[in-house]
Amino acid sequence: MLCIEVAVFSPLPGCFSYSWPPEFGEAVVGMRVQVPFGNGTRTGVVLRLSETMPDNVELKPVADRLDREPLYDAARVQWVERVRRYYLSSQGDAWQTVLAWAAHDQVRSYRCPDVAVLAAAEPALAAAFSNRRALSLKTIAARVEPCALRHSLNAACQAGVLEEVIHEPLLQQNENTPPPLTLTDAQAAALQSLVDARGFQPFLLFGRTGSGKTEVYLRAATRSISRGGRVLVLVPEIGLTPMWIARLQSRFARVAVWHSALSERDRLAVRQHLAQTDILIGTRSALFLPLPDLAMIVVDEEHDNSFKQQDGMAYSARDMAVLLAQQLDIPIVLGSATPSLESWRQAQTGLYKRIDLPSRIADHTQQIKPEIIDMRVVDGPVSPALLAAMQQTLAAGDQAILFLNRRGYSPSLQCTACGDVPQCPACSLSLTLHRRAGQLRCHSCGFIRRVPRSCESCGEAALMPMGEGTERIEEWLQEHLPTLRFSRFDRDVVTSHARLSEILAAFESRELDCLLGTQMLVKGHDFPHVTLVGVINADQGMNMPDFRAGERWWQQMTQVTGRAGRGEKAGRMLIQTRMPEAAWLTRIAEAQAEATMTAELELREMLQYPPFARWVRVVFSAMRAERADQAATAFAESCRTIPELMVSGPMPCVMERLAGRFRFEVLLRDTTRQLLPWKLMPVLESLKIPSGVRRRVDVDPQDMM
Repeated sequence: MLCIEVAVFSPLPGCFSYSWPPEFGEAVVGMRVQVPFGNGTRTGVVLRLSETMPDNVELKPVADRLDREPLYDAARVQWVERVRRYYLSSQGDAWQTVLAWAAHDQVRSYRCPDVAVLAAAEPALAAAFSNRRALSLKTIAARVEPCALRHSLNAACQAGVLEEVIHEPLLQQNENTPPPLTLTDAQAAALQSLVDARGFQPFLLFGRTGSGKTEVYLRAATRSISRGGRVLVLVPEIGLTPMWIARLQSRFARVAVWHSALSERDRLAVRQHLAQTDILIGTRSALFLPLPDLAMIVVDEEHDNSFKQQDGMAYSARDMAVLLAQQLDIPIVLGSATPSLESWRQAQTGLYKRIDLPSRIADHTQQIKPEIIDMRVVDGPVSPALLAAMQQTLAAGDQAILFLNRRGYSPSLQCTACGDVPQCPACSLSLTLHRRAGQLRCHSCGFIRRVPRSCESCGEAALMPMGEGTERIEEWLQEHLPTLRFSRFDRDVVTSHARLSEILAAFESRELDCLLGTQMLVKGHDFPHVTLVGVINADQGMNMPDFRAGERWWQQMTQVTGRAGRGEKAGRMLIQTRMPEAAWLTRIAEAQAEATMTAELELREMLQYPPFARWVRVVFSAMRAERADQAATAFAESCRTIPELMVSGPMPCVMERLAGRFRFEVLLRDTTRQLLPWKLMPVLESLKIPSGVRRRVDVDPQDMM
């Protein structure tokens, strides 16, 4: 009998051995199986096969074969193993993360052309079907006796006695194809570099906002598809997909989109038509779909922190995409107007080939020079200068964007009598006021309560909103610009992908004069009639306790700047701040990008911070602080046995309490870049985690909070 090694979806390290029932046909590496595990069953992935059974051990048989064909080929299986080792993940956690897209199979449905024929071929399934009406997998499972259901269904479909319902593809080509654009000399040179690439070659496409990076991507994708290949495009936010979809549909016939807002049925439709897809656009999880004949990967806005997964295996989709391109021996393009310092360093050392698009496509070449407004001498959230600029913009028939990266009405309530601020009972955070809903909300764990009438500390009815969020600015605009046609653009308003597309379409068709939004508004959108961008509060995020705070703030402000002046008219940017002398403010102009990144890299090198050192952040959490502290202390002591490894902690996290759990962290720093993460794996696997304690390992952490 055949012995198989299975990566069971579990945090436990290693693989588990099972026997393979002959009636399941041929076992293949990369297919999913259902296996007995503990008191129940779990899903896993076949990773190894052996004709030799272990001595003196009776293996449990596999309970069900879930896939007719393996989901991943040998190259992608090897890629997942490389990624797993780098991110110090267990086999089960890694594969559960990578194959999360395949987990929602309950919406699959099947139709039986002839119940009598089915009864003869697969009698266990016949009881579920009484007519030709299609049944979902969930319904079939409830109607039949326990059996290897998925294997039986796959066998019945293969024999032709059952039919799986195939859904229509989500996207169709737009017949109104726009005329091709004339490339600039820089675009043509960039395209030629991409087209000439053979085998693995990472490119850093460094182009200022509005320089035509997207057109270069599309032309390169066209060439790859004409050669019989497929193309994967990764974007950081769902908000970017409508723009991308419109452009892709105008060029390509077979386009698919993948993101978290898709329904389970829509996701199934994408999977069913994946073999007929030429170009796949999606957020980070789209990386894991096994697009066949992949010939090129594009990572747009590669600097964006949204590419880092924070739950489960803490991976960077950008870095995993580079590894996949290397594994498949294909080119990959990382594009940004504000590259991450990691990618910039790779380009400096020659590991990435840098391609520049230095100028905007628009005829006017005027650089936008931000106008700094000192809010220390201004009452209210919007200065007279910004109000006047808004009025001038509207009078000229142009559009504006107002940026404030904070949802809600105000970030907190404070009692003016005693100073008390309502806190989340489960987190080390104040509650955000959402006045329209009459609620105080925790933006971390989701806790909600009604707004109190009086202070719960002293009893005085003296609660005052402190600071401003988008809801408060919305109220201000309605009062001071009553004829303004505008919409908020944050996660409280954009509650679905349909709503997202609706607001963007209204703005693009000029039914709206202004958008007031958070960071989801300023990532990669192209609004040619926007001539004014106003930053309501630039101080937010500048002084966070994170060594990347300055880099991220500069990237965000530079991206905000890039939303203005992308059409025929020049743009203008006003920045409101209470720290007008801050050094980072002088670096926002796009002409300063290269000098800014070079200066920051020099500082990082002097401090031996990433990318000149490799960091691993390990967070222990528990309902009692001492339990988390004890586990973190034991781990830190074990790590101190590794020579040349710098160990800091344990120490409370900046956000010490989150969702009711106390958090302590250990920070590991490898200035040699030779020790981590490989030297750490034996320590992680040997250290027992006490009951009630959770451990989260974050290699190359992007969030130090």
